[in-house]
Amino acid sequence: MTELADERDQLIADLLEEAHGLRMKLEDFSLYTEAKVAEFVSTRNALANERDSATHRLGLADHDLEVLRRRQEQMQRDLVETQTRLQLVEARVVRLVKQRDAARERVKALESSRPFRLAARLRKILRRGDRKSTRLNSSHVSESRMPSSA
Repeated sequence: MTELADERDQLIADLLEEAHGLRMKLEDFSLYTEAKVAEFVSTRNALANERDSATHRLGLADHDLEVLRRRQEQMQRDLVETQTRLQLVEARVVRLVKQRDAARERVKALESSRPFRLAARLRKILRRGDRKSTRLNSSHVSESRMPSSA
């Protein structure tokens, strides 16, 4: 029976050794699993923070885009209004140029007319006569005369 007891003791020792090896593997696996879980939690928290930051930046970007859209719409309205005013000014300029050209034609026709030329010559003669009479009158000593009707 000693042989049977020795085999049994050897089997128990082998089983205890195997159980100890399995416990060590389990502990190593548990440590590895805990490390991986901690790494996963850390990565998840970092990603959540990054997501929150990106969401915040997206909200700011959406707000900025909305402001830009409103400014673009206002600028578009201002541009249309300015173009309308420019068209009105251009139309007024065209009318004024036509009126100017018509007035020039009337003046040209008037200046080329015979009565206008005669009136211009008459004014020229009268101016010359005025200058002479002024010159004579300024150097001439006035004498008292009797009116010719007296």
